Amino acid sequence: MMPQSTTAGGLSTQLGEVVVTNLQIGQTYNLRELANLQITVRNTGEDVVNLRMDVLKPETRELRQGAAAIPDISWVTLSQDSFTVGGKQPASSDIIISIPDDPQYLGKKFQVIIWSHTVGDGSTFMEVGLKSRIIFTTDTVKADLDKLVTSSAASLDFSLQPEEIHLDNVPVGMSYDITEKTGRVLTITNSGNRQKTFRLQSRTVAGSSATLTDKYDDAPEASYLQFSDNEFVLAPKETKTVNMYLNFPSNKEYNGKHYMFIIHAYSADELVTTGVYSRMYVSISP
Repeated sequence: MMPQSTTAGGLSTQLGEVVVTNLQIGQTYNLRELANLQITVRNTGEDVVNLRMDVLKPETRELRQGAAAIPDISWVTLSQDSFTVGGKQPASSDIIISIPDDPQYLGKKFQVIIWSHTVGDGSTFMEVGLKSRIIFTTDTVKADLDKLVTSSAASLDFSLQPEEIHLDNVPVGMSYDITEKTGRVLTITNSGNRQKTFRLQSRTVAGSSATLTDKYDDAPEASYLQFSDNEFVLAPKETKTVNMYLNFPSNKEYNGKHYMFIIHAYSADELVTTGVYSRMYVSISP
């Protein structure tokens, strides 16, 4: 959420995709207060970089989950948008959403993008950047002032491991039991103090906030990757392991190819839906 880890060049961020539900028109929300959530971008390199965070209106091809592009990017502001970031250091900013008090915005779903990118000096410096997706819905009715919610206990207090999975010589035309063949499982841990419901889903790279890794093609179908459990409840501090399966059809065009899947784990049925990504790299048998 997304929450979802994204990387590009010398930058990385946990905030790939966040979904916030039932916001009120005419109100302003700080996601740090609402869900203990900021955008934090880490400089993964050794050198100091200049970093900017820009709020963008998404293009049609970037829209997800039935959302429309935000009518005006002035609805979303950042507490800070320019940074000088040392090697291996993070930069953080609050995200503030202000929704006009206009009935036409009741019951809508909008999306905005935050583009975090390095800023060069005009020489040979190569800029790198990554995008974070914020999706939010508005309530269908305007609530009374005494019923407004501007803070909650939601937070990114769970983990998904491993962050990367590499599989070689995967056959087509049969169900490939990843756990049985390699011993690898997904591990989801609820590190918070509240019981939570979690969901797992497979995504293509195009259907996520992730960036395609060099020398890999996007997965032909997200459904080729499946899990032993897609939804489960975890008590505080509880951990669950999930088995994985690949089901590539018997198609010669897949032979010898290299594909990338995104595994998305996210909390469900909360005011703010937060999630994390794991990446699966699959090499098909020749």
